[in-house]
Amino acid sequence: MGKYKWLLILLILAVVARWGTFFISVINHDESTYIVIADEMLRGEIYLQDVVDTKPIGIFWIYAALIKLTGGSIIALRAAATAVVALGGWGLFLAGRRATGHEQVGAAAGVIYIFICSLFTYYGISPNTEIFFNLFTIAAVALAVAPRVNEGSADPVWHWPVAGFLLGLAVIIKPFAAAEALAVGLFMVWYYAQRQAFGRMLGSGTLLVAFFTLPLLYVYGYYYRLGLLDQLAFYTFEVSSAYPIELPWYLRLKYMGDYLLRFSPFVILGAGALVQWKKQKSRAGIRWWSYLLLQFLLVTVVVLLTGKRFGHYQIQLHPVLALLAACWWTPGFPSSLSIIKRWWARRKNNLSTNMAPSQTGTIFGGARAWWTVAVLALLLGGMHFSRYSKKDDYSKELATYLNANLGPEETFFLLNGHQITYHLTGRNVPTPYVHSSLLFLDHHVRAFQVDEIAEANRIIDDEQVTLLVGREDDEEIEGALGQRILTAFEPVDSIGGELVIYRRK
Repeated sequence: MGKYKWLLILLILAVVARWGTFFISVINHDESTYIVIADEMLRGEIYLQDVVDTKPIGIFWIYAALIKLTGGSIIALRAAATAVVALGGWGLFLAGRRATGHEQVGAAAGVIYIFICSLFTYYGISPNTEIFFNLFTIAAVALAVAPRVNEGSADPVWHWPVAGFLLGLAVIIKPFAAAEALAVGLFMVWYYAQRQAFGRMLGSGTLLVAFFTLPLLYVYGYYYRLGLLDQLAFYTFEVSSAYPIELPWYLRLKYMGDYLLRFSPFVILGAGALVQWKKQKSRAGIRWWSYLLLQFLLVTVVVLLTGKRFGHYQIQLHPVLALLAACWWTPGFPSSLSIIKRWWARRKNNLSTNMAPSQTGTIFGGARAWWTVAVLALLLGGMHFSRYSKKDDYSKELATYLNANLGPEETFFLLNGHQITYHLTGRNVPTPYVHSSLLFLDHHVRAFQVDEIAEANRIIDDEQVTLLVGREDDEEIEGALGQRILTAFEPVDSIGGELVIYRRK
């Protein structure tokens, strides 16, 4: 089966598994922030000057492009994020096939990745930076690492600059992608060292690093032209270093243990594949799983260093886990799970009557496997729809209310949360701090050095801000900023017993 057919198959599978998440306005407020800041940038605002957040600019450029391409509807943006997940799965298909020489291993990797990214809210369902930069790191591994684990593999020089550029793109979306960049760099050093090709190592390494820096230099040049290098340095280095979170070692282990238990079926498959590779002593197999374990280790270190236990950070581990688990389908493995493997491989019907017997079962083993995957994807998509359709969509209700009660030139300020409403109403944000937690959580206020009273006065002085929106009994607005703003506004209405509407006095 051609590789582009696999792209179509994985795209369909991703849509089927995730369609039930397309309709609600908010799954996670980080996604809302990406969309709203991208809106502001499309209006001519400058990131890190007119609007700010904790993320590098790359994710906002991506969302600005997606808004242009899709028109900005939430359904279309979720579909675009689903396409990114499918592309990541396709990249893993190519990586798995090139590394092992077996199409079914690559197909398994792609399918597993889509399912892993589509099970849990904070582990891939909510579009976050990780699913976007994963796409670039996966492509780099598929291009530069996967083909070179085999004896006598080709060694085109152009692989290294392209891989470096892809890794650089990943880093300007989120610096955590430096873990994969280091893994690829270490593999390159090992690859040429064991061949004693030190001249090739130097040349390829120079190309890898040089093209890796190009996206970073572009961001630097962008802010240099704008005269905003001080702001770039402040938000990139000072703000990130101002979060002293000391997480005890046992809680860090618990955090990793939660990930391994959450995806334990795939962890077990990966461990089984490692055991069989060790028994067979396949050089290519040893090289491949050694690289995967190296990348898993480096990503784990980067994720744990933050001291935060956000589930979406661990999405960065999904590609490695998918590739390891997929290796269980390597032909010739006398797996200890042979009973399951025989059932899985049994095929009463070929995938196509035009397909030769040697071609059947090119994914996991046959039609039975395909039907199993299809049914699971359908169930998953339906479960997501059932879950999210029952949730109150307060952001959509709020947008309807505001559109009916605001004049053409008027806007509003959200005291805490629901920032997607700016996008749904097409109104500008009256503060640089789009994600409201930056104004109302103490550790964010300290890290960003927010002058709360000055920011409150900025909003009060903006006469276009005629309405405020807050939550009932919200303790987070009891700080200096919230109390100062509320002196100029009074409550006039409520929505669903959840939201309070304030009008300028």
